[in-house]
Amino acid sequence: MKKTIALALSVIALFGCAAGAGCKKKGSEEENKGKQETYEDKLYDGIDPVFKESMGYYNENPSVMQEGATRFLYYTRNEEKYNASTDSVAVRVGKYSGGKWNYSEAKKCVGVGAEGAWDSAHVFGADVVKGDFSYGGKRYSYLMAYSGSKEADKSEAQIGLAVAETPDGAWTKVGDKPLITFKSSDWDTMGLATYPGCIEPSLIRYGETGGKVYLFYEESENFKSNYVYELDLGDLDHIVKCGKNVLETTGVTDLGTSNPLLYGGDLVLDTESGELFAAREVRTMATSAPKVADGVQAYRAPVSVLDHIDQGVKTGEPTVWWQRVGGEINADTTAVLEDENKINGYMRIFSPCIVSDAYGRLPEYGKLEILFTSQACDGDERLSADIENAYAFTQMIHTYTITY
Repeated sequence: MKKTIALALSVIALFGCAAGAGCKKKGSEEENKGKQETYEDKLYDGIDPVFKESMGYYNENPSVMQEGATRFLYYTRNEEKYNASTDSVAVRVGKYSGGKWNYSEAKKCVGVGAEGAWDSAHVFGADVVKGDFSYGGKRYSYLMAYSGSKEADKSEAQIGLAVAETPDGAWTKVGDKPLITFKSSDWDTMGLATYPGCIEPSLIRYGETGGKVYLFYEESENFKSNYVYELDLGDLDHIVKCGKNVLETTGVTDLGTSNPLLYGGDLVLDTESGELFAAREVRTMATSAPKVADGVQAYRAPVSVLDHIDQGVKTGEPTVWWQRVGGEINADTTAVLEDENKINGYMRIFSPCIVSDAYGRLPEYGKLEILFTSQACDGDERLSADIENAYAFTQMIHTYTITY
């Protein structure tokens, strides 16, 4: 889309994912076995999806890396129709023609681990960066960070790694343990009831060569924080953790939220301006499932925010690091089909990413292309009554571009 518009896309919270437990077609496995799979249209109310996949498959957590004239769109999907226990991270390869990006069929990158593994129930929210990485005596050019959980509800998630020689794989998981660990017992004294854990990994390579990266992610629940980890992953058999800091978020605003963060944040670096750009979810007090956000915002900050040295603390005037980019577009609870730009119509929009180059950098200053996930809500009269939690399988991925 080529309309210049100020943007803040509101986005869905983390527990609205289609990958939640219990999302499957009614009836026994025996009853469903052998049934021929048919294509079912999803609910097209707003911006058209970047690719079409049948109802019964969720498409969420997009991450797009462009290398030359080719795009690689990584996202989370279920491998088996209407079965949310078959999580995988998939990739589609995109080529530009006819005024848009056209994507291939999905190819599996990583799936859930073996029984008892830290990622045995769910894998989701992947991000990929190019560099020079060795593992098990072999060289790889691409690194993936992804969240995984052994819990049916995706709680207590941790972050692991995988490597590949080419952007579309084959992918090899690194070791049998996560890189970033999470233990709910660390939070028990806070009285928290649920623990999403470590989620939303976002990678940026720094330096011109090697495997040094910044890993951004968020952690915990009511007392969430955004973190940035400086890592040397050139030798994945001997990982060097250079330092972990809380990422300053002053300047980020949410209506009714006292501690707004870069929820669902995806970050890219612009080397020319020396700025970080972030797309984030905007939270809402939703009453219908999924109880999540309905918008996305874009922000920018000087790259010096990574130094975590707030000179204003000494004077009692903390530095305002982040500034909004563009205006705001919100999801609308009523389909506005006559809207020629197809902006409104989806009950929930969430899980944003900014298109980056292979190193996690902004391809073109002055332009942010943001991909995000849409989803219907429980109770939509167009959804089949024969499918439990049918709303969870309505997800689609869309794109919108803003200029500044």
